[in-house]
Amino acid sequence: MPQETRGPAPVPFPMQYQVLARKWRPQNFHDLVGQEHVSRTLLNALQSGRVAHAFLFSGPRGSGKTSTARILAKALNCHKGRAGEPCGQCVACVEITAGNCLDVLEIDAASNTGVDNVRNLIEELQYRPARDRNKIYIIDEVHMLSTAAFNALLKTLEEPPEHVVFIMATTEYHKIPATILSRCQQYSFKLISYPLILERMRFIAGAENIQISAAGLEQIAFSSGGSMRDAMSALDQVIAFSGQTVRDEDVTMLLGLVEPAVLGSMVNAIACNDASAILGIVGDLTIAGQDLQNFCRSLLGRFRDLMVLKAGVSDPAILGVPESLVPDLAKQAAQFSREDLLQLFDALVRVEADLRHAFQARFHLEMGLIEIAQIPKMRSLEELIADFKRFVDGNPTVGGANPRPAPPAQSLGVSAQGDKPVPPAGEPSRTSMPAARENESEAGASAAAPASHASVPEGAGGSRQLLENIAAAVEKASLEPILHSLNGARLQGGTVVLDLGPAPSEFLRRQLRDNLSLISQAASRALGRTVDVSLGESQVLPTSSLAAPCPAGTRSTEDILARARKDPAVQSFLDTFPGPVKAEKPKP
Repeated sequence: MPQETRGPAPVPFPMQYQVLARKWRPQNFHDLVGQEHVSRTLLNALQSGRVAHAFLFSGPRGSGKTSTARILAKALNCHKGRAGEPCGQCVACVEITAGNCLDVLEIDAASNTGVDNVRNLIEELQYRPARDRNKIYIIDEVHMLSTAAFNALLKTLEEPPEHVVFIMATTEYHKIPATILSRCQQYSFKLISYPLILERMRFIAGAENIQISAAGLEQIAFSSGGSMRDAMSALDQVIAFSGQTVRDEDVTMLLGLVEPAVLGSMVNAIACNDASAILGIVGDLTIAGQDLQNFCRSLLGRFRDLMVLKAGVSDPAILGVPESLVPDLAKQAAQFSREDLLQLFDALVRVEADLRHAFQARFHLEMGLIEIAQIPKMRSLEELIADFKRFVDGNPTVGGANPRPAPPAQSLGVSAQGDKPVPPAGEPSRTSMPAARENESEAGASAAAPASHASVPEGAGGSRQLLENIAAAVEKASLEPILHSLNGARLQGGTVVLDLGPAPSEFLRRQLRDNLSLISQAASRALGRTVDVSLGESQVLPTSSLAAPCPAGTRSTEDILARARKDPAVQSFLDTFPGPVKAEKPKP
């Protein structure tokens, strides 16, 4: 017979690996993390002998409901431990930990939903425990039972045999009938705080001899959403990929996270309306294989964090971010107002919703973010209406103590990237001031006081130049555009006279009177010596198109409307909000 050939001896299959979530499951009440209100109540009840016959544990996944049920079962059936403290070494504790104790039955309600399953359970209740003091039924996901099954369980749950204890757990408390709730002691589990999860992850990594940075552990902890089991599963996955030494890049890639630095760069690009930076970041994410919808959700979370900081809350537990990120978030939040953050969040929610059905997710996200970047530069509707009202009233001055800078044309509904900003109605542009206005103001000043120019020091220039120097030296930013709206200034001895022009508005007079001391200081700095400031009016009427309007009583309605429609800001306003425009005379 031919000799049989044999291959190499088979390698024995190694013992099955026990995942971290099972290996490091809490074994007593002191090991429970983040549920002190539950562990303390149960421990006191066990020590005082006031133990109920039915318990209901409700709360989010991974918060310790099943672990607490097993600890309670061990405490009730332990052979050696003191009251409320299972020893963990007796046969009952060892079998309950392993899940093969005859007197502790764990039932999955999701696969035993019918009334027949409950009837079989009720029949088994009549038999006493095989060895231990109590027969304990742990029913997981009890909300999956049918209505008939719940009704069949009511009587037994209210008056079970003295050796029976029910422990039920659920993640959907609202699905439990009120008749069941009234027959149980209810314990509500809560999400575990991020610092506690981070501390537990650090302890487990040290015990398992895993080399991982604090930043990597923070990413794992904050990706868990408050679930200890999710955090342990994520750590298990990272260790399986990286081995004993885990890099931060591995954590980010495996968990599908977005690096905080990338989110910060995108926030800064949106704040600066930098379209090229936005396109570059989205392109890098696409090349790296990142899920763009997940990135959009992460960006939504970042704007939520900025809004929380803007509201004055800086607690990392409430923010849901590592403490090391709080300073960077504070700098990013300073670039936006609350109104901007609310509008950005609302617009980004719409972009994220549209991404679900987009054929080209990259293009959709790019265009959406570029459009969103216009929001911080937009002027509010109230400001536009106020400017329009001031123009109709014949007061083309800047409104408010702290006027907002003029927005780009596209922020008013004109899509023309790269165009020059359009100043609001009534505010003269510094770079496009008509030469006729400047010449007329200087001619009027020379005609009114020919000797005043001779008294201006060298370098101060003429009437308009002196005004420009004072405006540049003023410390209060809101005064600068107001000074630019004047006709000019002239030096008479030790006093600078501000030329308000013909028929100045009461608003303009009040603003200048209230800030004469600041204007005087600015004039002294501009001239290099101490001077006073007074207000004066021009005696020569300007002849340019920017001349002061005639009194309201002599203007016709058509004249007011014609003048208003010529203003660029009003034109943009009417393009965005079309409709009839009426000019009404002010009520006496």
